[in-house]
Amino acid sequence: MNHGAGIVVVREDGAVLMQHRDNKPGIFYPDHWCYPAGSVDEGEDYKEAAKRELKEETGYEPKELFELTDEIYTRSDGQQVNRHIFWTPYDNIQEIKCLEGQEMQFIKAEEFPGKKFLPGQERLLNLAIQKAKEIRRL
Repeated sequence: MNHGAGIVVVREDGAVLMQHRDNKPGIFYPDHWCYPAGSVDEGEDYKEAAKRELKEETGYEPKELFELTDEIYTRSDGQQVNRHIFWTPYDNIQEIKCLEGQEMQFIKAEEFPGKKFLPGQERLLNLAIQKAKEIRRL
C-alpha cells in the first residue's frame, strides 16, 4: 500500500491553505483543490514527509505539527493510499509561494461550495478548522 502525507495550514481567521492542482493529463484529480501533500518516501517518517511536501510546494516551514488523522482512501486509478494528515497554524510571517500547481490560496469554509476537492478533503479541512478553534480556546 502507498503512503501519503499532508498538512492543512490553518490561518487565524479559519481559512485553510489550498493548492489548485494543474489541469494536465496524467495527474490525479487535475484542476481540483487540495491541501499540500504527496507521497512518503520509503523509510521516511510521516511527519517529516508532510513537512517536506509543504516546503516543496509552498516554501513554508511549519513550527509545530498536530496529528489530524490517518485514513485509507482510494484514488481515481483504484490504488489505495494510507494518508497521514497533520495540521498547523499559519504563523502570519512566512510568505506562501506557489511552487507546484496553478495557485495557492487561503480559502474560508464558506467558500468551499462549488470547489472541486480531492475525495474526502472537504471533511478533513473542516476537521482541521475545528481542531484549530479548540486549541485557540485553551
